[in-house]
Amino acid sequence: MWLVESARRSWILGTLLVLSAAVVAFGSLMVGTKPAFLVIVLLLVVVGAYVGLAHPTWFLWAFAAVLGFMPVAHLPGVHVPLTLAFAVAVILATAIHPIEVRSLTTMDWFVIVLIVVSGISMLATYVGFADIAQYVKWFTVTILIVALLRLPRLQLRTFGRVYVVASAACAIVAAGVLVYPGVMKPFKLFGYDPSALRFVYHSGGATQRLAGTYIDPNAAGIGFFVALVMCVVLFDGRARNVLGVILALALLLTLSRAGLFSVIVGVVLMLMFQTMSNRKRLAIVGLGVATFAALAAVPQLRQRVFSSFGSQDEGSSARLDALKEYPSTVAGHWVFGKGWGLAEFIDPETSFTTNYVANAPLLAVYRGGILVGLAFVAMLIYGCYLGYQCLRSRRWEWGFYGGGFIGFSVVALQLDFSTITIPVSTADLSLLIVFLVYTSELARADSRTSTSTAEDGSLGQADVLVGEGRRP
Repeated sequence: MWLVESARRSWILGTLLVLSAAVVAFGSLMVGTKPAFLVIVLLLVVVGAYVGLAHPTWFLWAFAAVLGFMPVAHLPGVHVPLTLAFAVAVILATAIHPIEVRSLTTMDWFVIVLIVVSGISMLATYVGFADIAQYVKWFTVTILIVALLRLPRLQLRTFGRVYVVASAACAIVAAGVLVYPGVMKPFKLFGYDPSALRFVYHSGGATQRLAGTYIDPNAAGIGFFVALVMCVVLFDGRARNVLGVILALALLLTLSRAGLFSVIVGVVLMLMFQTMSNRKRLAIVGLGVATFAALAAVPQLRQRVFSSFGSQDEGSSARLDALKEYPSTVAGHWVFGKGWGLAEFIDPETSFTTNYVANAPLLAVYRGGILVGLAFVAMLIYGCYLGYQCLRSRRWEWGFYGGGFIGFSVVALQLDFSTITIPVSTADLSLLIVFLVYTSELARADSRTSTSTAEDGSLGQADVLVGEGRRP
């Protein structure tokens, strides 16, 4: 339902609002910096409100592009993360957008329960505004699951494709940074520090890790992993091959063990459960062996991957120490957690020096208590069930996505914590869950149509879409 009686009146009203705000903003620039700052913010709000009413899908494409290409960018002149700003816009846009899926999915209910118990834990441990701020950030990128699943599936597919292409562009820029760090200079306008490069240290020296506009290589690994599995489902033919190679190479260069091992586990599960020809299975095994050999041939990758969990790996040692100390650290805070606005979640220096557990489910308990942890794990278990359905489907693309989600749940979320504390990685997890539901819907529809095709010889919806040159 629109807020005006007709599209024409909405257009006229919106145009007048934008022009009026623009005139006021231009005049305020003549007054001084502070008034200009306030009015520019007002201008952005007015323009955003108009776009949300007249062209709500613009926010969808903008959010997908920003999350994929400049995930930690800030609005120029205003210290507001673009990802969070567009996430709010997407939530509002989907609220006024024509809804195709009217009933809530089972995954929606798991997400809603998680949000509610998390809110209760935040109120129970409330100390100050920092608690509310951290909860609101997490809530905004988590409720995206419910918002995006309200979209018509063709629009959701387009949203995913925009994200994948933007992520591939991000990967290309990140690779350029490895060759010439000056590539990051233009991004300074959006709050980036061109000198913020990350390394992994080992006995042979230091190796720069690919991160680009993600800044954090581990967060980049999660982002590129999500884009890679989405790419396999949402694209086909040459586009899938090109984008997939770019994203896979980028994932390798992040040296993110969480992302790399998630892919490996996903492929193994696909080989175990997916119905496919022996020829295709042998091709996948051959590609895996070739990739393994390539990893072993590059010293930096060999050092990073094959030394994992060894006694000489400082990160693994710190992770084990945190696990040993975890029961005593959370003692007395099991019900509602230690709080949302803790310094280790906000201040980078405190976060670096605090050796809290690098495990997503355990960190959810650390922050929000046992009920939050159980709700989070229940959501993942249901996701793994959907992943298994995808594994049992007839298309290897869907099986790869399902296996990838299970691998991510049992590997990445046990090795990394960014999906709990970093909004960008939480948003990536939300997208991974959204398109898991999307892929499982395709798998179920294909199963039903395959049965009807076998009975009456008619073409199913999935076969029709493939016949038209489109991926279902």
